[in-house]
Amino acid sequence: MPRRSRAFIVGDSTLLAVRNYKTFKSFRGFDYEFDARSCRTLGIVSCGRRPKPLNTVEAIEHADGRFDVVVVMAGYDEWWTSFPSSFDAVVAAARAKGASTIVWLGYREDVVYENPDGVRGAEAYIKNNETLREKVAEPAYSDVVVLDWNTYSSAAPSWMAADGIHLTVAGAHGVADYISRMIAHLDDRPCPITPQPTTEVCPNPDTVGPSG
Repeated sequence: MPRRSRAFIVGDSTLLAVRNYKTFKSFRGFDYEFDARSCRTLGIVSCGRRPKPLNTVEAIEHADGRFDVVVVMAGYDEWWTSFPSSFDAVVAAARAKGASTIVWLGYREDVVYENPDGVRGAEAYIKNNETLREKVAEPAYSDVVVLDWNTYSSAAPSWMAADGIHLTVAGAHGVADYISRMIAHLDDRPCPITPQPTTEVCPNPDTVGPSG
């Protein structure tokens, strides 16, 4: 039997819609802990009013137990200059929790969202996606899987709010299904929802696009 992973899913306000719209049922086929907070950064001090949320590194470190997989959907409130070092810190924290795989959702690019300081975020997101591609090309990061959330979500425009990064109800279901399919693929399991019973391994969702 294929193994069933235990995952820690950590995010910022772009993932918070899963909690706000109560779409947890779209996480299927694996066990998980979920922690999303508005204004959460990666490795620097989070933004927002006090008490500021734990950043992604701290959230991973404070999570109970150990995990097979850490899923990251955060970093929209962190500028590209600190991103490389924050990436390294997040990966190190995930590994310290036992994760053999770090699944990192790449960033939306054609967006109008502005960071809390009023600067449009698209420049940073483009650069951060470039950094992700460069990092995972290195042997030292063979345990990091970058999902092309930018392309995948662009095929379902109804998923996105007007700012281009936050999610509608449909998007909250879509991102949870996306993550579920990726973990099924990594676990060599069938997709969590299929039209009929199958023993075929779930394909990488980036190769087939959104379901339904």
